Amino acid sequence: MFHTIFYEPLYNLVAVMLQIVPMHDIGLGIIAVTIIVKIVLFPLNMSALRTQHVMKGLEGEINEIKSKHKDNPQELSRKTMDLYKREKVNPFASLLTIIIQLPILIALYFVIAKGLHADPESLYSFVSFPETLHTKAFGLIDVTQKSLVVAILTGISSYILALRQTSSMISKKQKHEETFQDHFMKSMRIQLLYVLPIIIGVSAYILPAALGFYWITGNVIGILQDFYMKKKLLEMQIVKTKVTD
Repeated sequence: MFHTIFYEPLYNLVAVMLQIVPMHDIGLGIIAVTIIVKIVLFPLNMSALRTQHVMKGLEGEINEIKSKHKDNPQELSRKTMDLYKREKVNPFASLLTIIIQLPILIALYFVIAKGLHADPESLYSFVSFPETLHTKAFGLIDVTQKSLVVAILTGISSYILALRQTSSMISKKQKHEETFQDHFMKSMRIQLLYVLPIIIGVSAYILPAALGFYWITGNVIGILQDFYMKKKLLEMQIVKTKVTD
């Protein structure tokens, strides 16, 4: 099932892109594939970003509901879900995005690990595989081998993305006012900011550089999406404030 649902479509998409990009450059092909995948996942990614930022704004109301209904779990759950419905947010949006992207990354690894050669059994009848390939992206980095430069760029871009996406986790409370949830969010932010980028960077070094290209391109797109989402939310907030006034 994994082979049919994830590997084959991704393998054929890579084959098509390799036919289109100049000199059948694998690096350019991977970048093109990443952009297409991100476009397909754009609605999910934007939903996850919106949820993340809106949830931060709802923190006060959520804490009030918890305080008011701490002895009634059913009412607490109902009121919380009513709040999510009112604000049109899905608290599981980020998790869903991760779950969907993980098998795509695994499938891409297998596509690259097999050497990016013609595989008649996986190739669709209407797709052809290039006879020759340039494994050196932009004539500089062999994407079938590991690369320290790509690994460093992967780690840096992952850090920048995490820095932007975790900005909403920063607590504005005094230290003595912080709750267990505030401490948990602070710890989570540290993990996402410093631990995860290192893990991703090391993984990008151990694995073929093509996966690093996928990560870097995805991170750059993620940063642009975060800019766009925050701009849209700010505009919506301004409009909402004007209407209220």
